[in-house]
Amino acid sequence: MGERTCSVDRISELPDFILHHVLSFLSTKEAARTGLISKRWQYVWETFPILDCNEWFFGRELDILNPKELGLPKDERRKIFNRRQKFLNYVDEKLQRFPEENLCVNKFLLHITLVSNNLASRVDAWMDLVSDLSVRELDLYLTVGKERFYVLPLKVLTMESLQILNLRGCLLSSSFNRNAIKLTSLIQLHLRDVSIDEETIQDLIFSIRSMEIFSLKNCLGFENLEICDHDKLKKIVYHPHKDLKVKKFGINLPTLEELDFCSVDKDKTACEIVVHSACQNLKRLSLCGIPIDTNWLQSMVSSFPLLEHLFLGGCVLQQVMKLSSSVLKETYLCNCRKLVEAEFDTPNVHLFEYRGKKMPRLNLNSITGDRVAGLSVRLNNMDNSWFLKLNSFLRDNKFHDLTLSMTGSCQGFMGIQISPFKLNNMTLVTHALTLGNYAGLLDGLFCSVRPQILSLELNYYSPEFLKRLLKSLVVDKPKCCCSEEFQCWRHTLKDVKLINNVKGFQSTTSVLNAMTLKNLTEFLDEWAIEAHKTVQSFGTLVGDTLSFHLCW
Repeated sequence: MGERTCSVDRISELPDFILHHVLSFLSTKEAARTGLISKRWQYVWETFPILDCNEWFFGRELDILNPKELGLPKDERRKIFNRRQKFLNYVDEKLQRFPEENLCVNKFLLHITLVSNNLASRVDAWMDLVSDLSVRELDLYLTVGKERFYVLPLKVLTMESLQILNLRGCLLSSSFNRNAIKLTSLIQLHLRDVSIDEETIQDLIFSIRSMEIFSLKNCLGFENLEICDHDKLKKIVYHPHKDLKVKKFGINLPTLEELDFCSVDKDKTACEIVVHSACQNLKRLSLCGIPIDTNWLQSMVSSFPLLEHLFLGGCVLQQVMKLSSSVLKETYLCNCRKLVEAEFDTPNVHLFEYRGKKMPRLNLNSITGDRVAGLSVRLNNMDNSWFLKLNSFLRDNKFHDLTLSMTGSCQGFMGIQISPFKLNNMTLVTHALTLGNYAGLLDGLFCSVRPQILSLELNYYSPEFLKRLLKSLVVDKPKCCCSEEFQCWRHTLKDVKLINNVKGFQSTTSVLNAMTLKNLTEFLDEWAIEAHKTVQSFGTLVGDTLSFHLCW
């Protein structure tokens, strides 16, 4: 007789808190599916202490404020109405069950579009229930309409268990009494698309003495902002509203370690930023979208003895820039305008990253460390002179890694004979490309650089580019002509090996040959279809990258 074997489900026997921890690593949709496994898992899902109530789970069209104005037919409007009712009932059931069964809620997330005033009162009722559940993290994302906001009930600001509070689309009334605010455990406060005046901001800062992170993004109701008189704030994030002409932003916090200021003002209006000398613990400074005077920046950098990280993004700089610091360890210069030449006397920088459309003259005196270059370029600008300049730019500044973000179209490149610069990594990112000569692009690149690792970012809208590029990479006997003095890259490339497997792709060999190319081509077609569906369903896509080791 053969031996009989039976499988035992040991996982389902684990305690609830362990299974809840397992579910916390899944998306809400994936976690919900586990409830179909068995009654045990149904109970685990129904008592999961993270309540993610997002209307998009019931249909992306639920965020349409007025379907009739968009001309949607009556039956479509009825479907939206029914789906919204299902969502509202779902939230009702969840919030009623937890207090009835004395269940714990660690995190509550609510994303809803308030298409009527009745829904605002319903959210008020939900907040009454949530405030009694000892919630640690509360995330409210409410869409009401242009220049309209949901008036936040005061009860939310009395939840003593809260450690993280995210508010979006709310109005914080100036009628709040600062003594009524009881957020005694709050560590992080994030406000986005919120209407709030400066007095209420000061009341929050005064009342929440445990707060370590304070973030204001795209908020309305004030022009000037000054943050001071707090003994625990470590990180301030301030991104002014695009229609707000900020005149002055002042910080006086001895405990401040990180400051992030980003303006999206299209006119790049100057804002007076005053960081008091008392901020001696400042370690990270990020400035975006503002005009910067070199002398002012040097004064800022010199004032803080612990400043190790400097990020300048989308700023309007002077044509010639000089910066000196013996403390800086990381410097990022991304998409800044007008810069022609820069000199950095920063001997201890171990990471320097430059990103932009142009290649300025850079003088970097740090000897060691990673140097990363990122260039955005249109293919019709990538002629012989561009590749020569690329070679000099990378060589002169001793860059190790290069990312090229490419758009536009081009038909081909002429041969150039220069000594190629050796790179550790080169990543190619494509955006809506139309290219006739894929091999020609590689000719231009590999005549300029010789990367050890080539990475191709997968984009569902340009799989054809990736397939053609891979075909050009397959090592075969070169049919081109070459002189004794100069050999093209095809004569020096010995081998190409795939060094990472993208989820869903399998191959019996890592060598890029005709068979691997066929499998990759089929995979990319299927991947592009699935990726497009994912974007339509969720609006975002986690990027994948194919990486190859090039043996020269």
